[in-house]
Amino acid sequence: TDPDREGEAIAWHLQESIGGDQTRYKRVVFNEITKRAVEDAFSEPSEVDMRYVEAQQARRFLDRVVGFMVSPLLWEKVARGLSAGRVQSVAVRLVVEREQEIRAFIPEEYWEVFAQLKTTSNDSVRFQVIKEGGNNFRPNNKALTDAALKLLKENVFEVLRRDDRPTSSKPKPPLITSTLQQASSTRLGFGVKKTMLLAQRLYEAGYITYMRTDSTHLSTEALESCRHYIHSNFGKDYLP
Repeated sequence: TDPDREGEAIAWHLQESIGGDQTRYKRVVFNEITKRAVEDAFSEPSEVDMRYVEAQQARRFLDRVVGFMVSPLLWEKVARGLSAGRVQSVAVRLVVEREQEIRAFIPEEYWEVFAQLKTTSNDSVRFQVIKEGGNNFRPNNKALTDAALKLLKENVFEVLRRDDRPTSSKPKPPLITSTLQQASSTRLGFGVKKTMLLAQRLYEAGYITYMRTDSTHLSTEALESCRHYIHSNFGKDYLP
């Protein structure tokens, strides 16, 4: 079963249904379907963790208390077919509050001015005008913008100083359930159900780690594989 609260509860129910000596039951858990992960899991089996089982029971209790009791009120007061829940009701509240903020927002007009310049070597460089006389430049109407454009076109620009600073960027952390769903929706237009169905197939085929998680931890095997690839293709200077 899956390495989460639901999976732990299923394992416990099986153990209770089969019965017998409790010490003979062992639970094997792994977050990725690879040969090494499976072998390591079988080499160190564990017992059913009752903390996870009790957490699942508590969640099920809350689902019933909130969902079973509030949903009928929605049918009576709002419309048939609606549902409430410990998670979805809070999420709907957040969406509504955000929508109210959007509707209450009063837009302000502003213009941006850019200059397409060329260097002495005839290379094209694009600049944005952000300062005027040491103050922030953000014209709020067409007249101010046209005046700025006229002034810019009548002048010659000179680079007085150049500062070179080394920069670095860190890659985004590995996907968790929420960011997987967000990326799938934004880039591919997939709904949550389709995303998780495809992720389940990828997991079962051994292509990704377990997809229902809020952890960005990577296995030692995966890190070693990545480091080996970088070293082989780009050299040790590119290793963190």
